[in-house]
Amino acid sequence: MTKTSIRKSDSKPGADDVYDRIWSAIMERKLQPGTRLKEEDLCEVFQTSRGGIRKVLLRLAHHNLVNLVPNSGAYVAKVTVKEAREVFQARRLIETELVRELALNFCADKQRALTEHVELEEQAHHEGDLNRRIRLSGEFHLKIGELADKPVLTQFLREIISRTSLIIAQYQRASARHSEQTATHPCCEHSGLIEAFEQHDAARAVALMIEHLNHLEEQLDLTSGSHSAIDLQSIFS
Repeated sequence: MTKTSIRKSDSKPGADDVYDRIWSAIMERKLQPGTRLKEEDLCEVFQTSRGGIRKVLLRLAHHNLVNLVPNSGAYVAKVTVKEAREVFQARRLIETELVRELALNFCADKQRALTEHVELEEQAHHEGDLNRRIRLSGEFHLKIGELADKPVLTQFLREIISRTSLIIAQYQRASARHSEQTATHPCCEHSGLIEAFEQHDAARAVALMIEHLNHLEEQLDLTSGSHSAIDLQSIFS
């Protein structure tokens, strides 16, 4: 790793900023399951103390995104096949409740917020920015929870969506990755949900969300997974 430090400004990032940047890297699948997060490298990347990095890693471990291995270090968590299936089961339970609630209490302001978000997804797709679109896709689901005014469920969902990114990075079929990069309408399922919300059709919104999550799960090969070495300096530049 080079000695060049990565700084957006002259001020050093706080713990929340470091956490958010690592979380975003996981969401965007830049950090693959099994990637070692060396404390000294992270200290150099974020220009912060080892104590501060350790607090962030403990927080990530608390949210099941990082595994702390004694006498070895911190690693981006790997997810077992059983855990992967449970994550999607949990998402179906939580997100069907969220879309049902939002459909019954939808309004023009909420429609505008979701539509603007989908437009950002479409822009990322047209610009070929796959990582940004992946992150925005996950944030769309979180926005549904926020607009449904369900903060507790949304917080649970935030952790589960992060684990979904780990699962996809570990288990997504090669054919699905190619399809994801070349799909003409990557956000059509999100747009369909908005239409159901506009019609206050809770039953259709629930059905569409289940179909959407099933589609994501069907893109996985829950039999194997691999990862390659990652340069932390390049990820957070």
